[in-house]
Amino acid sequence: MSAIVLKNLCKNFGEVKAVHCLDLQIKDGDFLTLLGPSGCGKTTTLRCLSGLEEPDTGEIFIGERCVFSSTRGINILPGQRNLGLVFQNYALWPHMKVAQNISFGLRKAKLQKSVVEQKMAQILKTVGLEGLADRYPHELSGGQQQRVAVARMVITEPAIFLFDEPLSNLDAKLRMRLRSELKRLHLDLGATTVYVTHDQIEAMALSDQIVVMREGVIQQAGSPYEVYHFPANLFVADFMGNPETNLLAGEIRRREGSLAVSLNDYPGAVIPLTNPEKLREGLKVVVNIRPEDIEISRTADTGALRCKVYTTQPMGSEVIIHLRAAENKPGIVVKNPEEHCLGLGPEMTVAVHFKRGNLLDAGSGKLIASFGF
Repeated sequence: MSAIVLKNLCKNFGEVKAVHCLDLQIKDGDFLTLLGPSGCGKTTTLRCLSGLEEPDTGEIFIGERCVFSSTRGINILPGQRNLGLVFQNYALWPHMKVAQNISFGLRKAKLQKSVVEQKMAQILKTVGLEGLADRYPHELSGGQQQRVAVARMVITEPAIFLFDEPLSNLDAKLRMRLRSELKRLHLDLGATTVYVTHDQIEAMALSDQIVVMREGVIQQAGSPYEVYHFPANLFVADFMGNPETNLLAGEIRRREGSLAVSLNDYPGAVIPLTNPEKLREGLKVVVNIRPEDIEISRTADTGALRCKVYTTQPMGSEVIIHLRAAENKPGIVVKNPEEHCLGLGPEMTVAVHFKRGNLLDAGSGKLIASFGF
């Protein structure tokens, strides 16, 4: 069993609370991503789990084994925790060839040469490095170096894989390709994986579970679908997604006998509510609507919000459209299919339709309801 449990984990650097009273359970075989902006505590959490950083308080369990406890004085060394770690800079030995880098852990364990050679042949095939065993790191591309680092970790067969932003130094195209390979590797090997990144798209593409952090505190833990479509609070809503989400101030009002959201900056714009049970008239809210959950049309629909196109950004199969209702009003970002936006240009007037979104309490910032789902 390689499930992971972190209990009341705290780590301070002087006055800075890098990780604050963190409780987290990671299921055996899960791919979990720690996600958040720089300085949120995600890498510190990973380093505490690996043993490279000693927490101030708390406990860490890997399976049934306690590897750290501040109250019982337990702190198992990193090399005895049965885990592998891939860093952002790969940390390859420059004077060693690919085969020597990958087999370093096996040779240190003094395995028979035939066993090492057999495992080497298998892992080189698994990570797509066949024919490169005799090259030095400086003779490899960034993507190939990253594969060497992954192969070096995997070949020792640890129960847990730890990744600290392993793809951040690569270009966008290579990053996408290697994301696919990492996900396939996880599916094939089934090892419990903890992955650190600040890239929301990367987290959603790879993970079974995402943990969003801010200033050392977990803001939300859930599946990629849950975190993206039902953010627990205003921070998660704003942080997730690319392009940025739309956050519109509003108030719950009664309209024709039913509750609806009236948007403060867009007089006349109303969002009907299909599930108003948790809501009350007069409640001030922030409406979170993803760009792809807004549809525009060129017909003058009754009651629809009318906006002018400010700019368009063609992205291949999709177009990102920035809209303005008035000069002194915040804009609205829309993402629609390319064929839906043919001939669309600046200063054209369009009707805006809000298909689905979330309502967050304007005071606490917490999620209170969703609509359109």
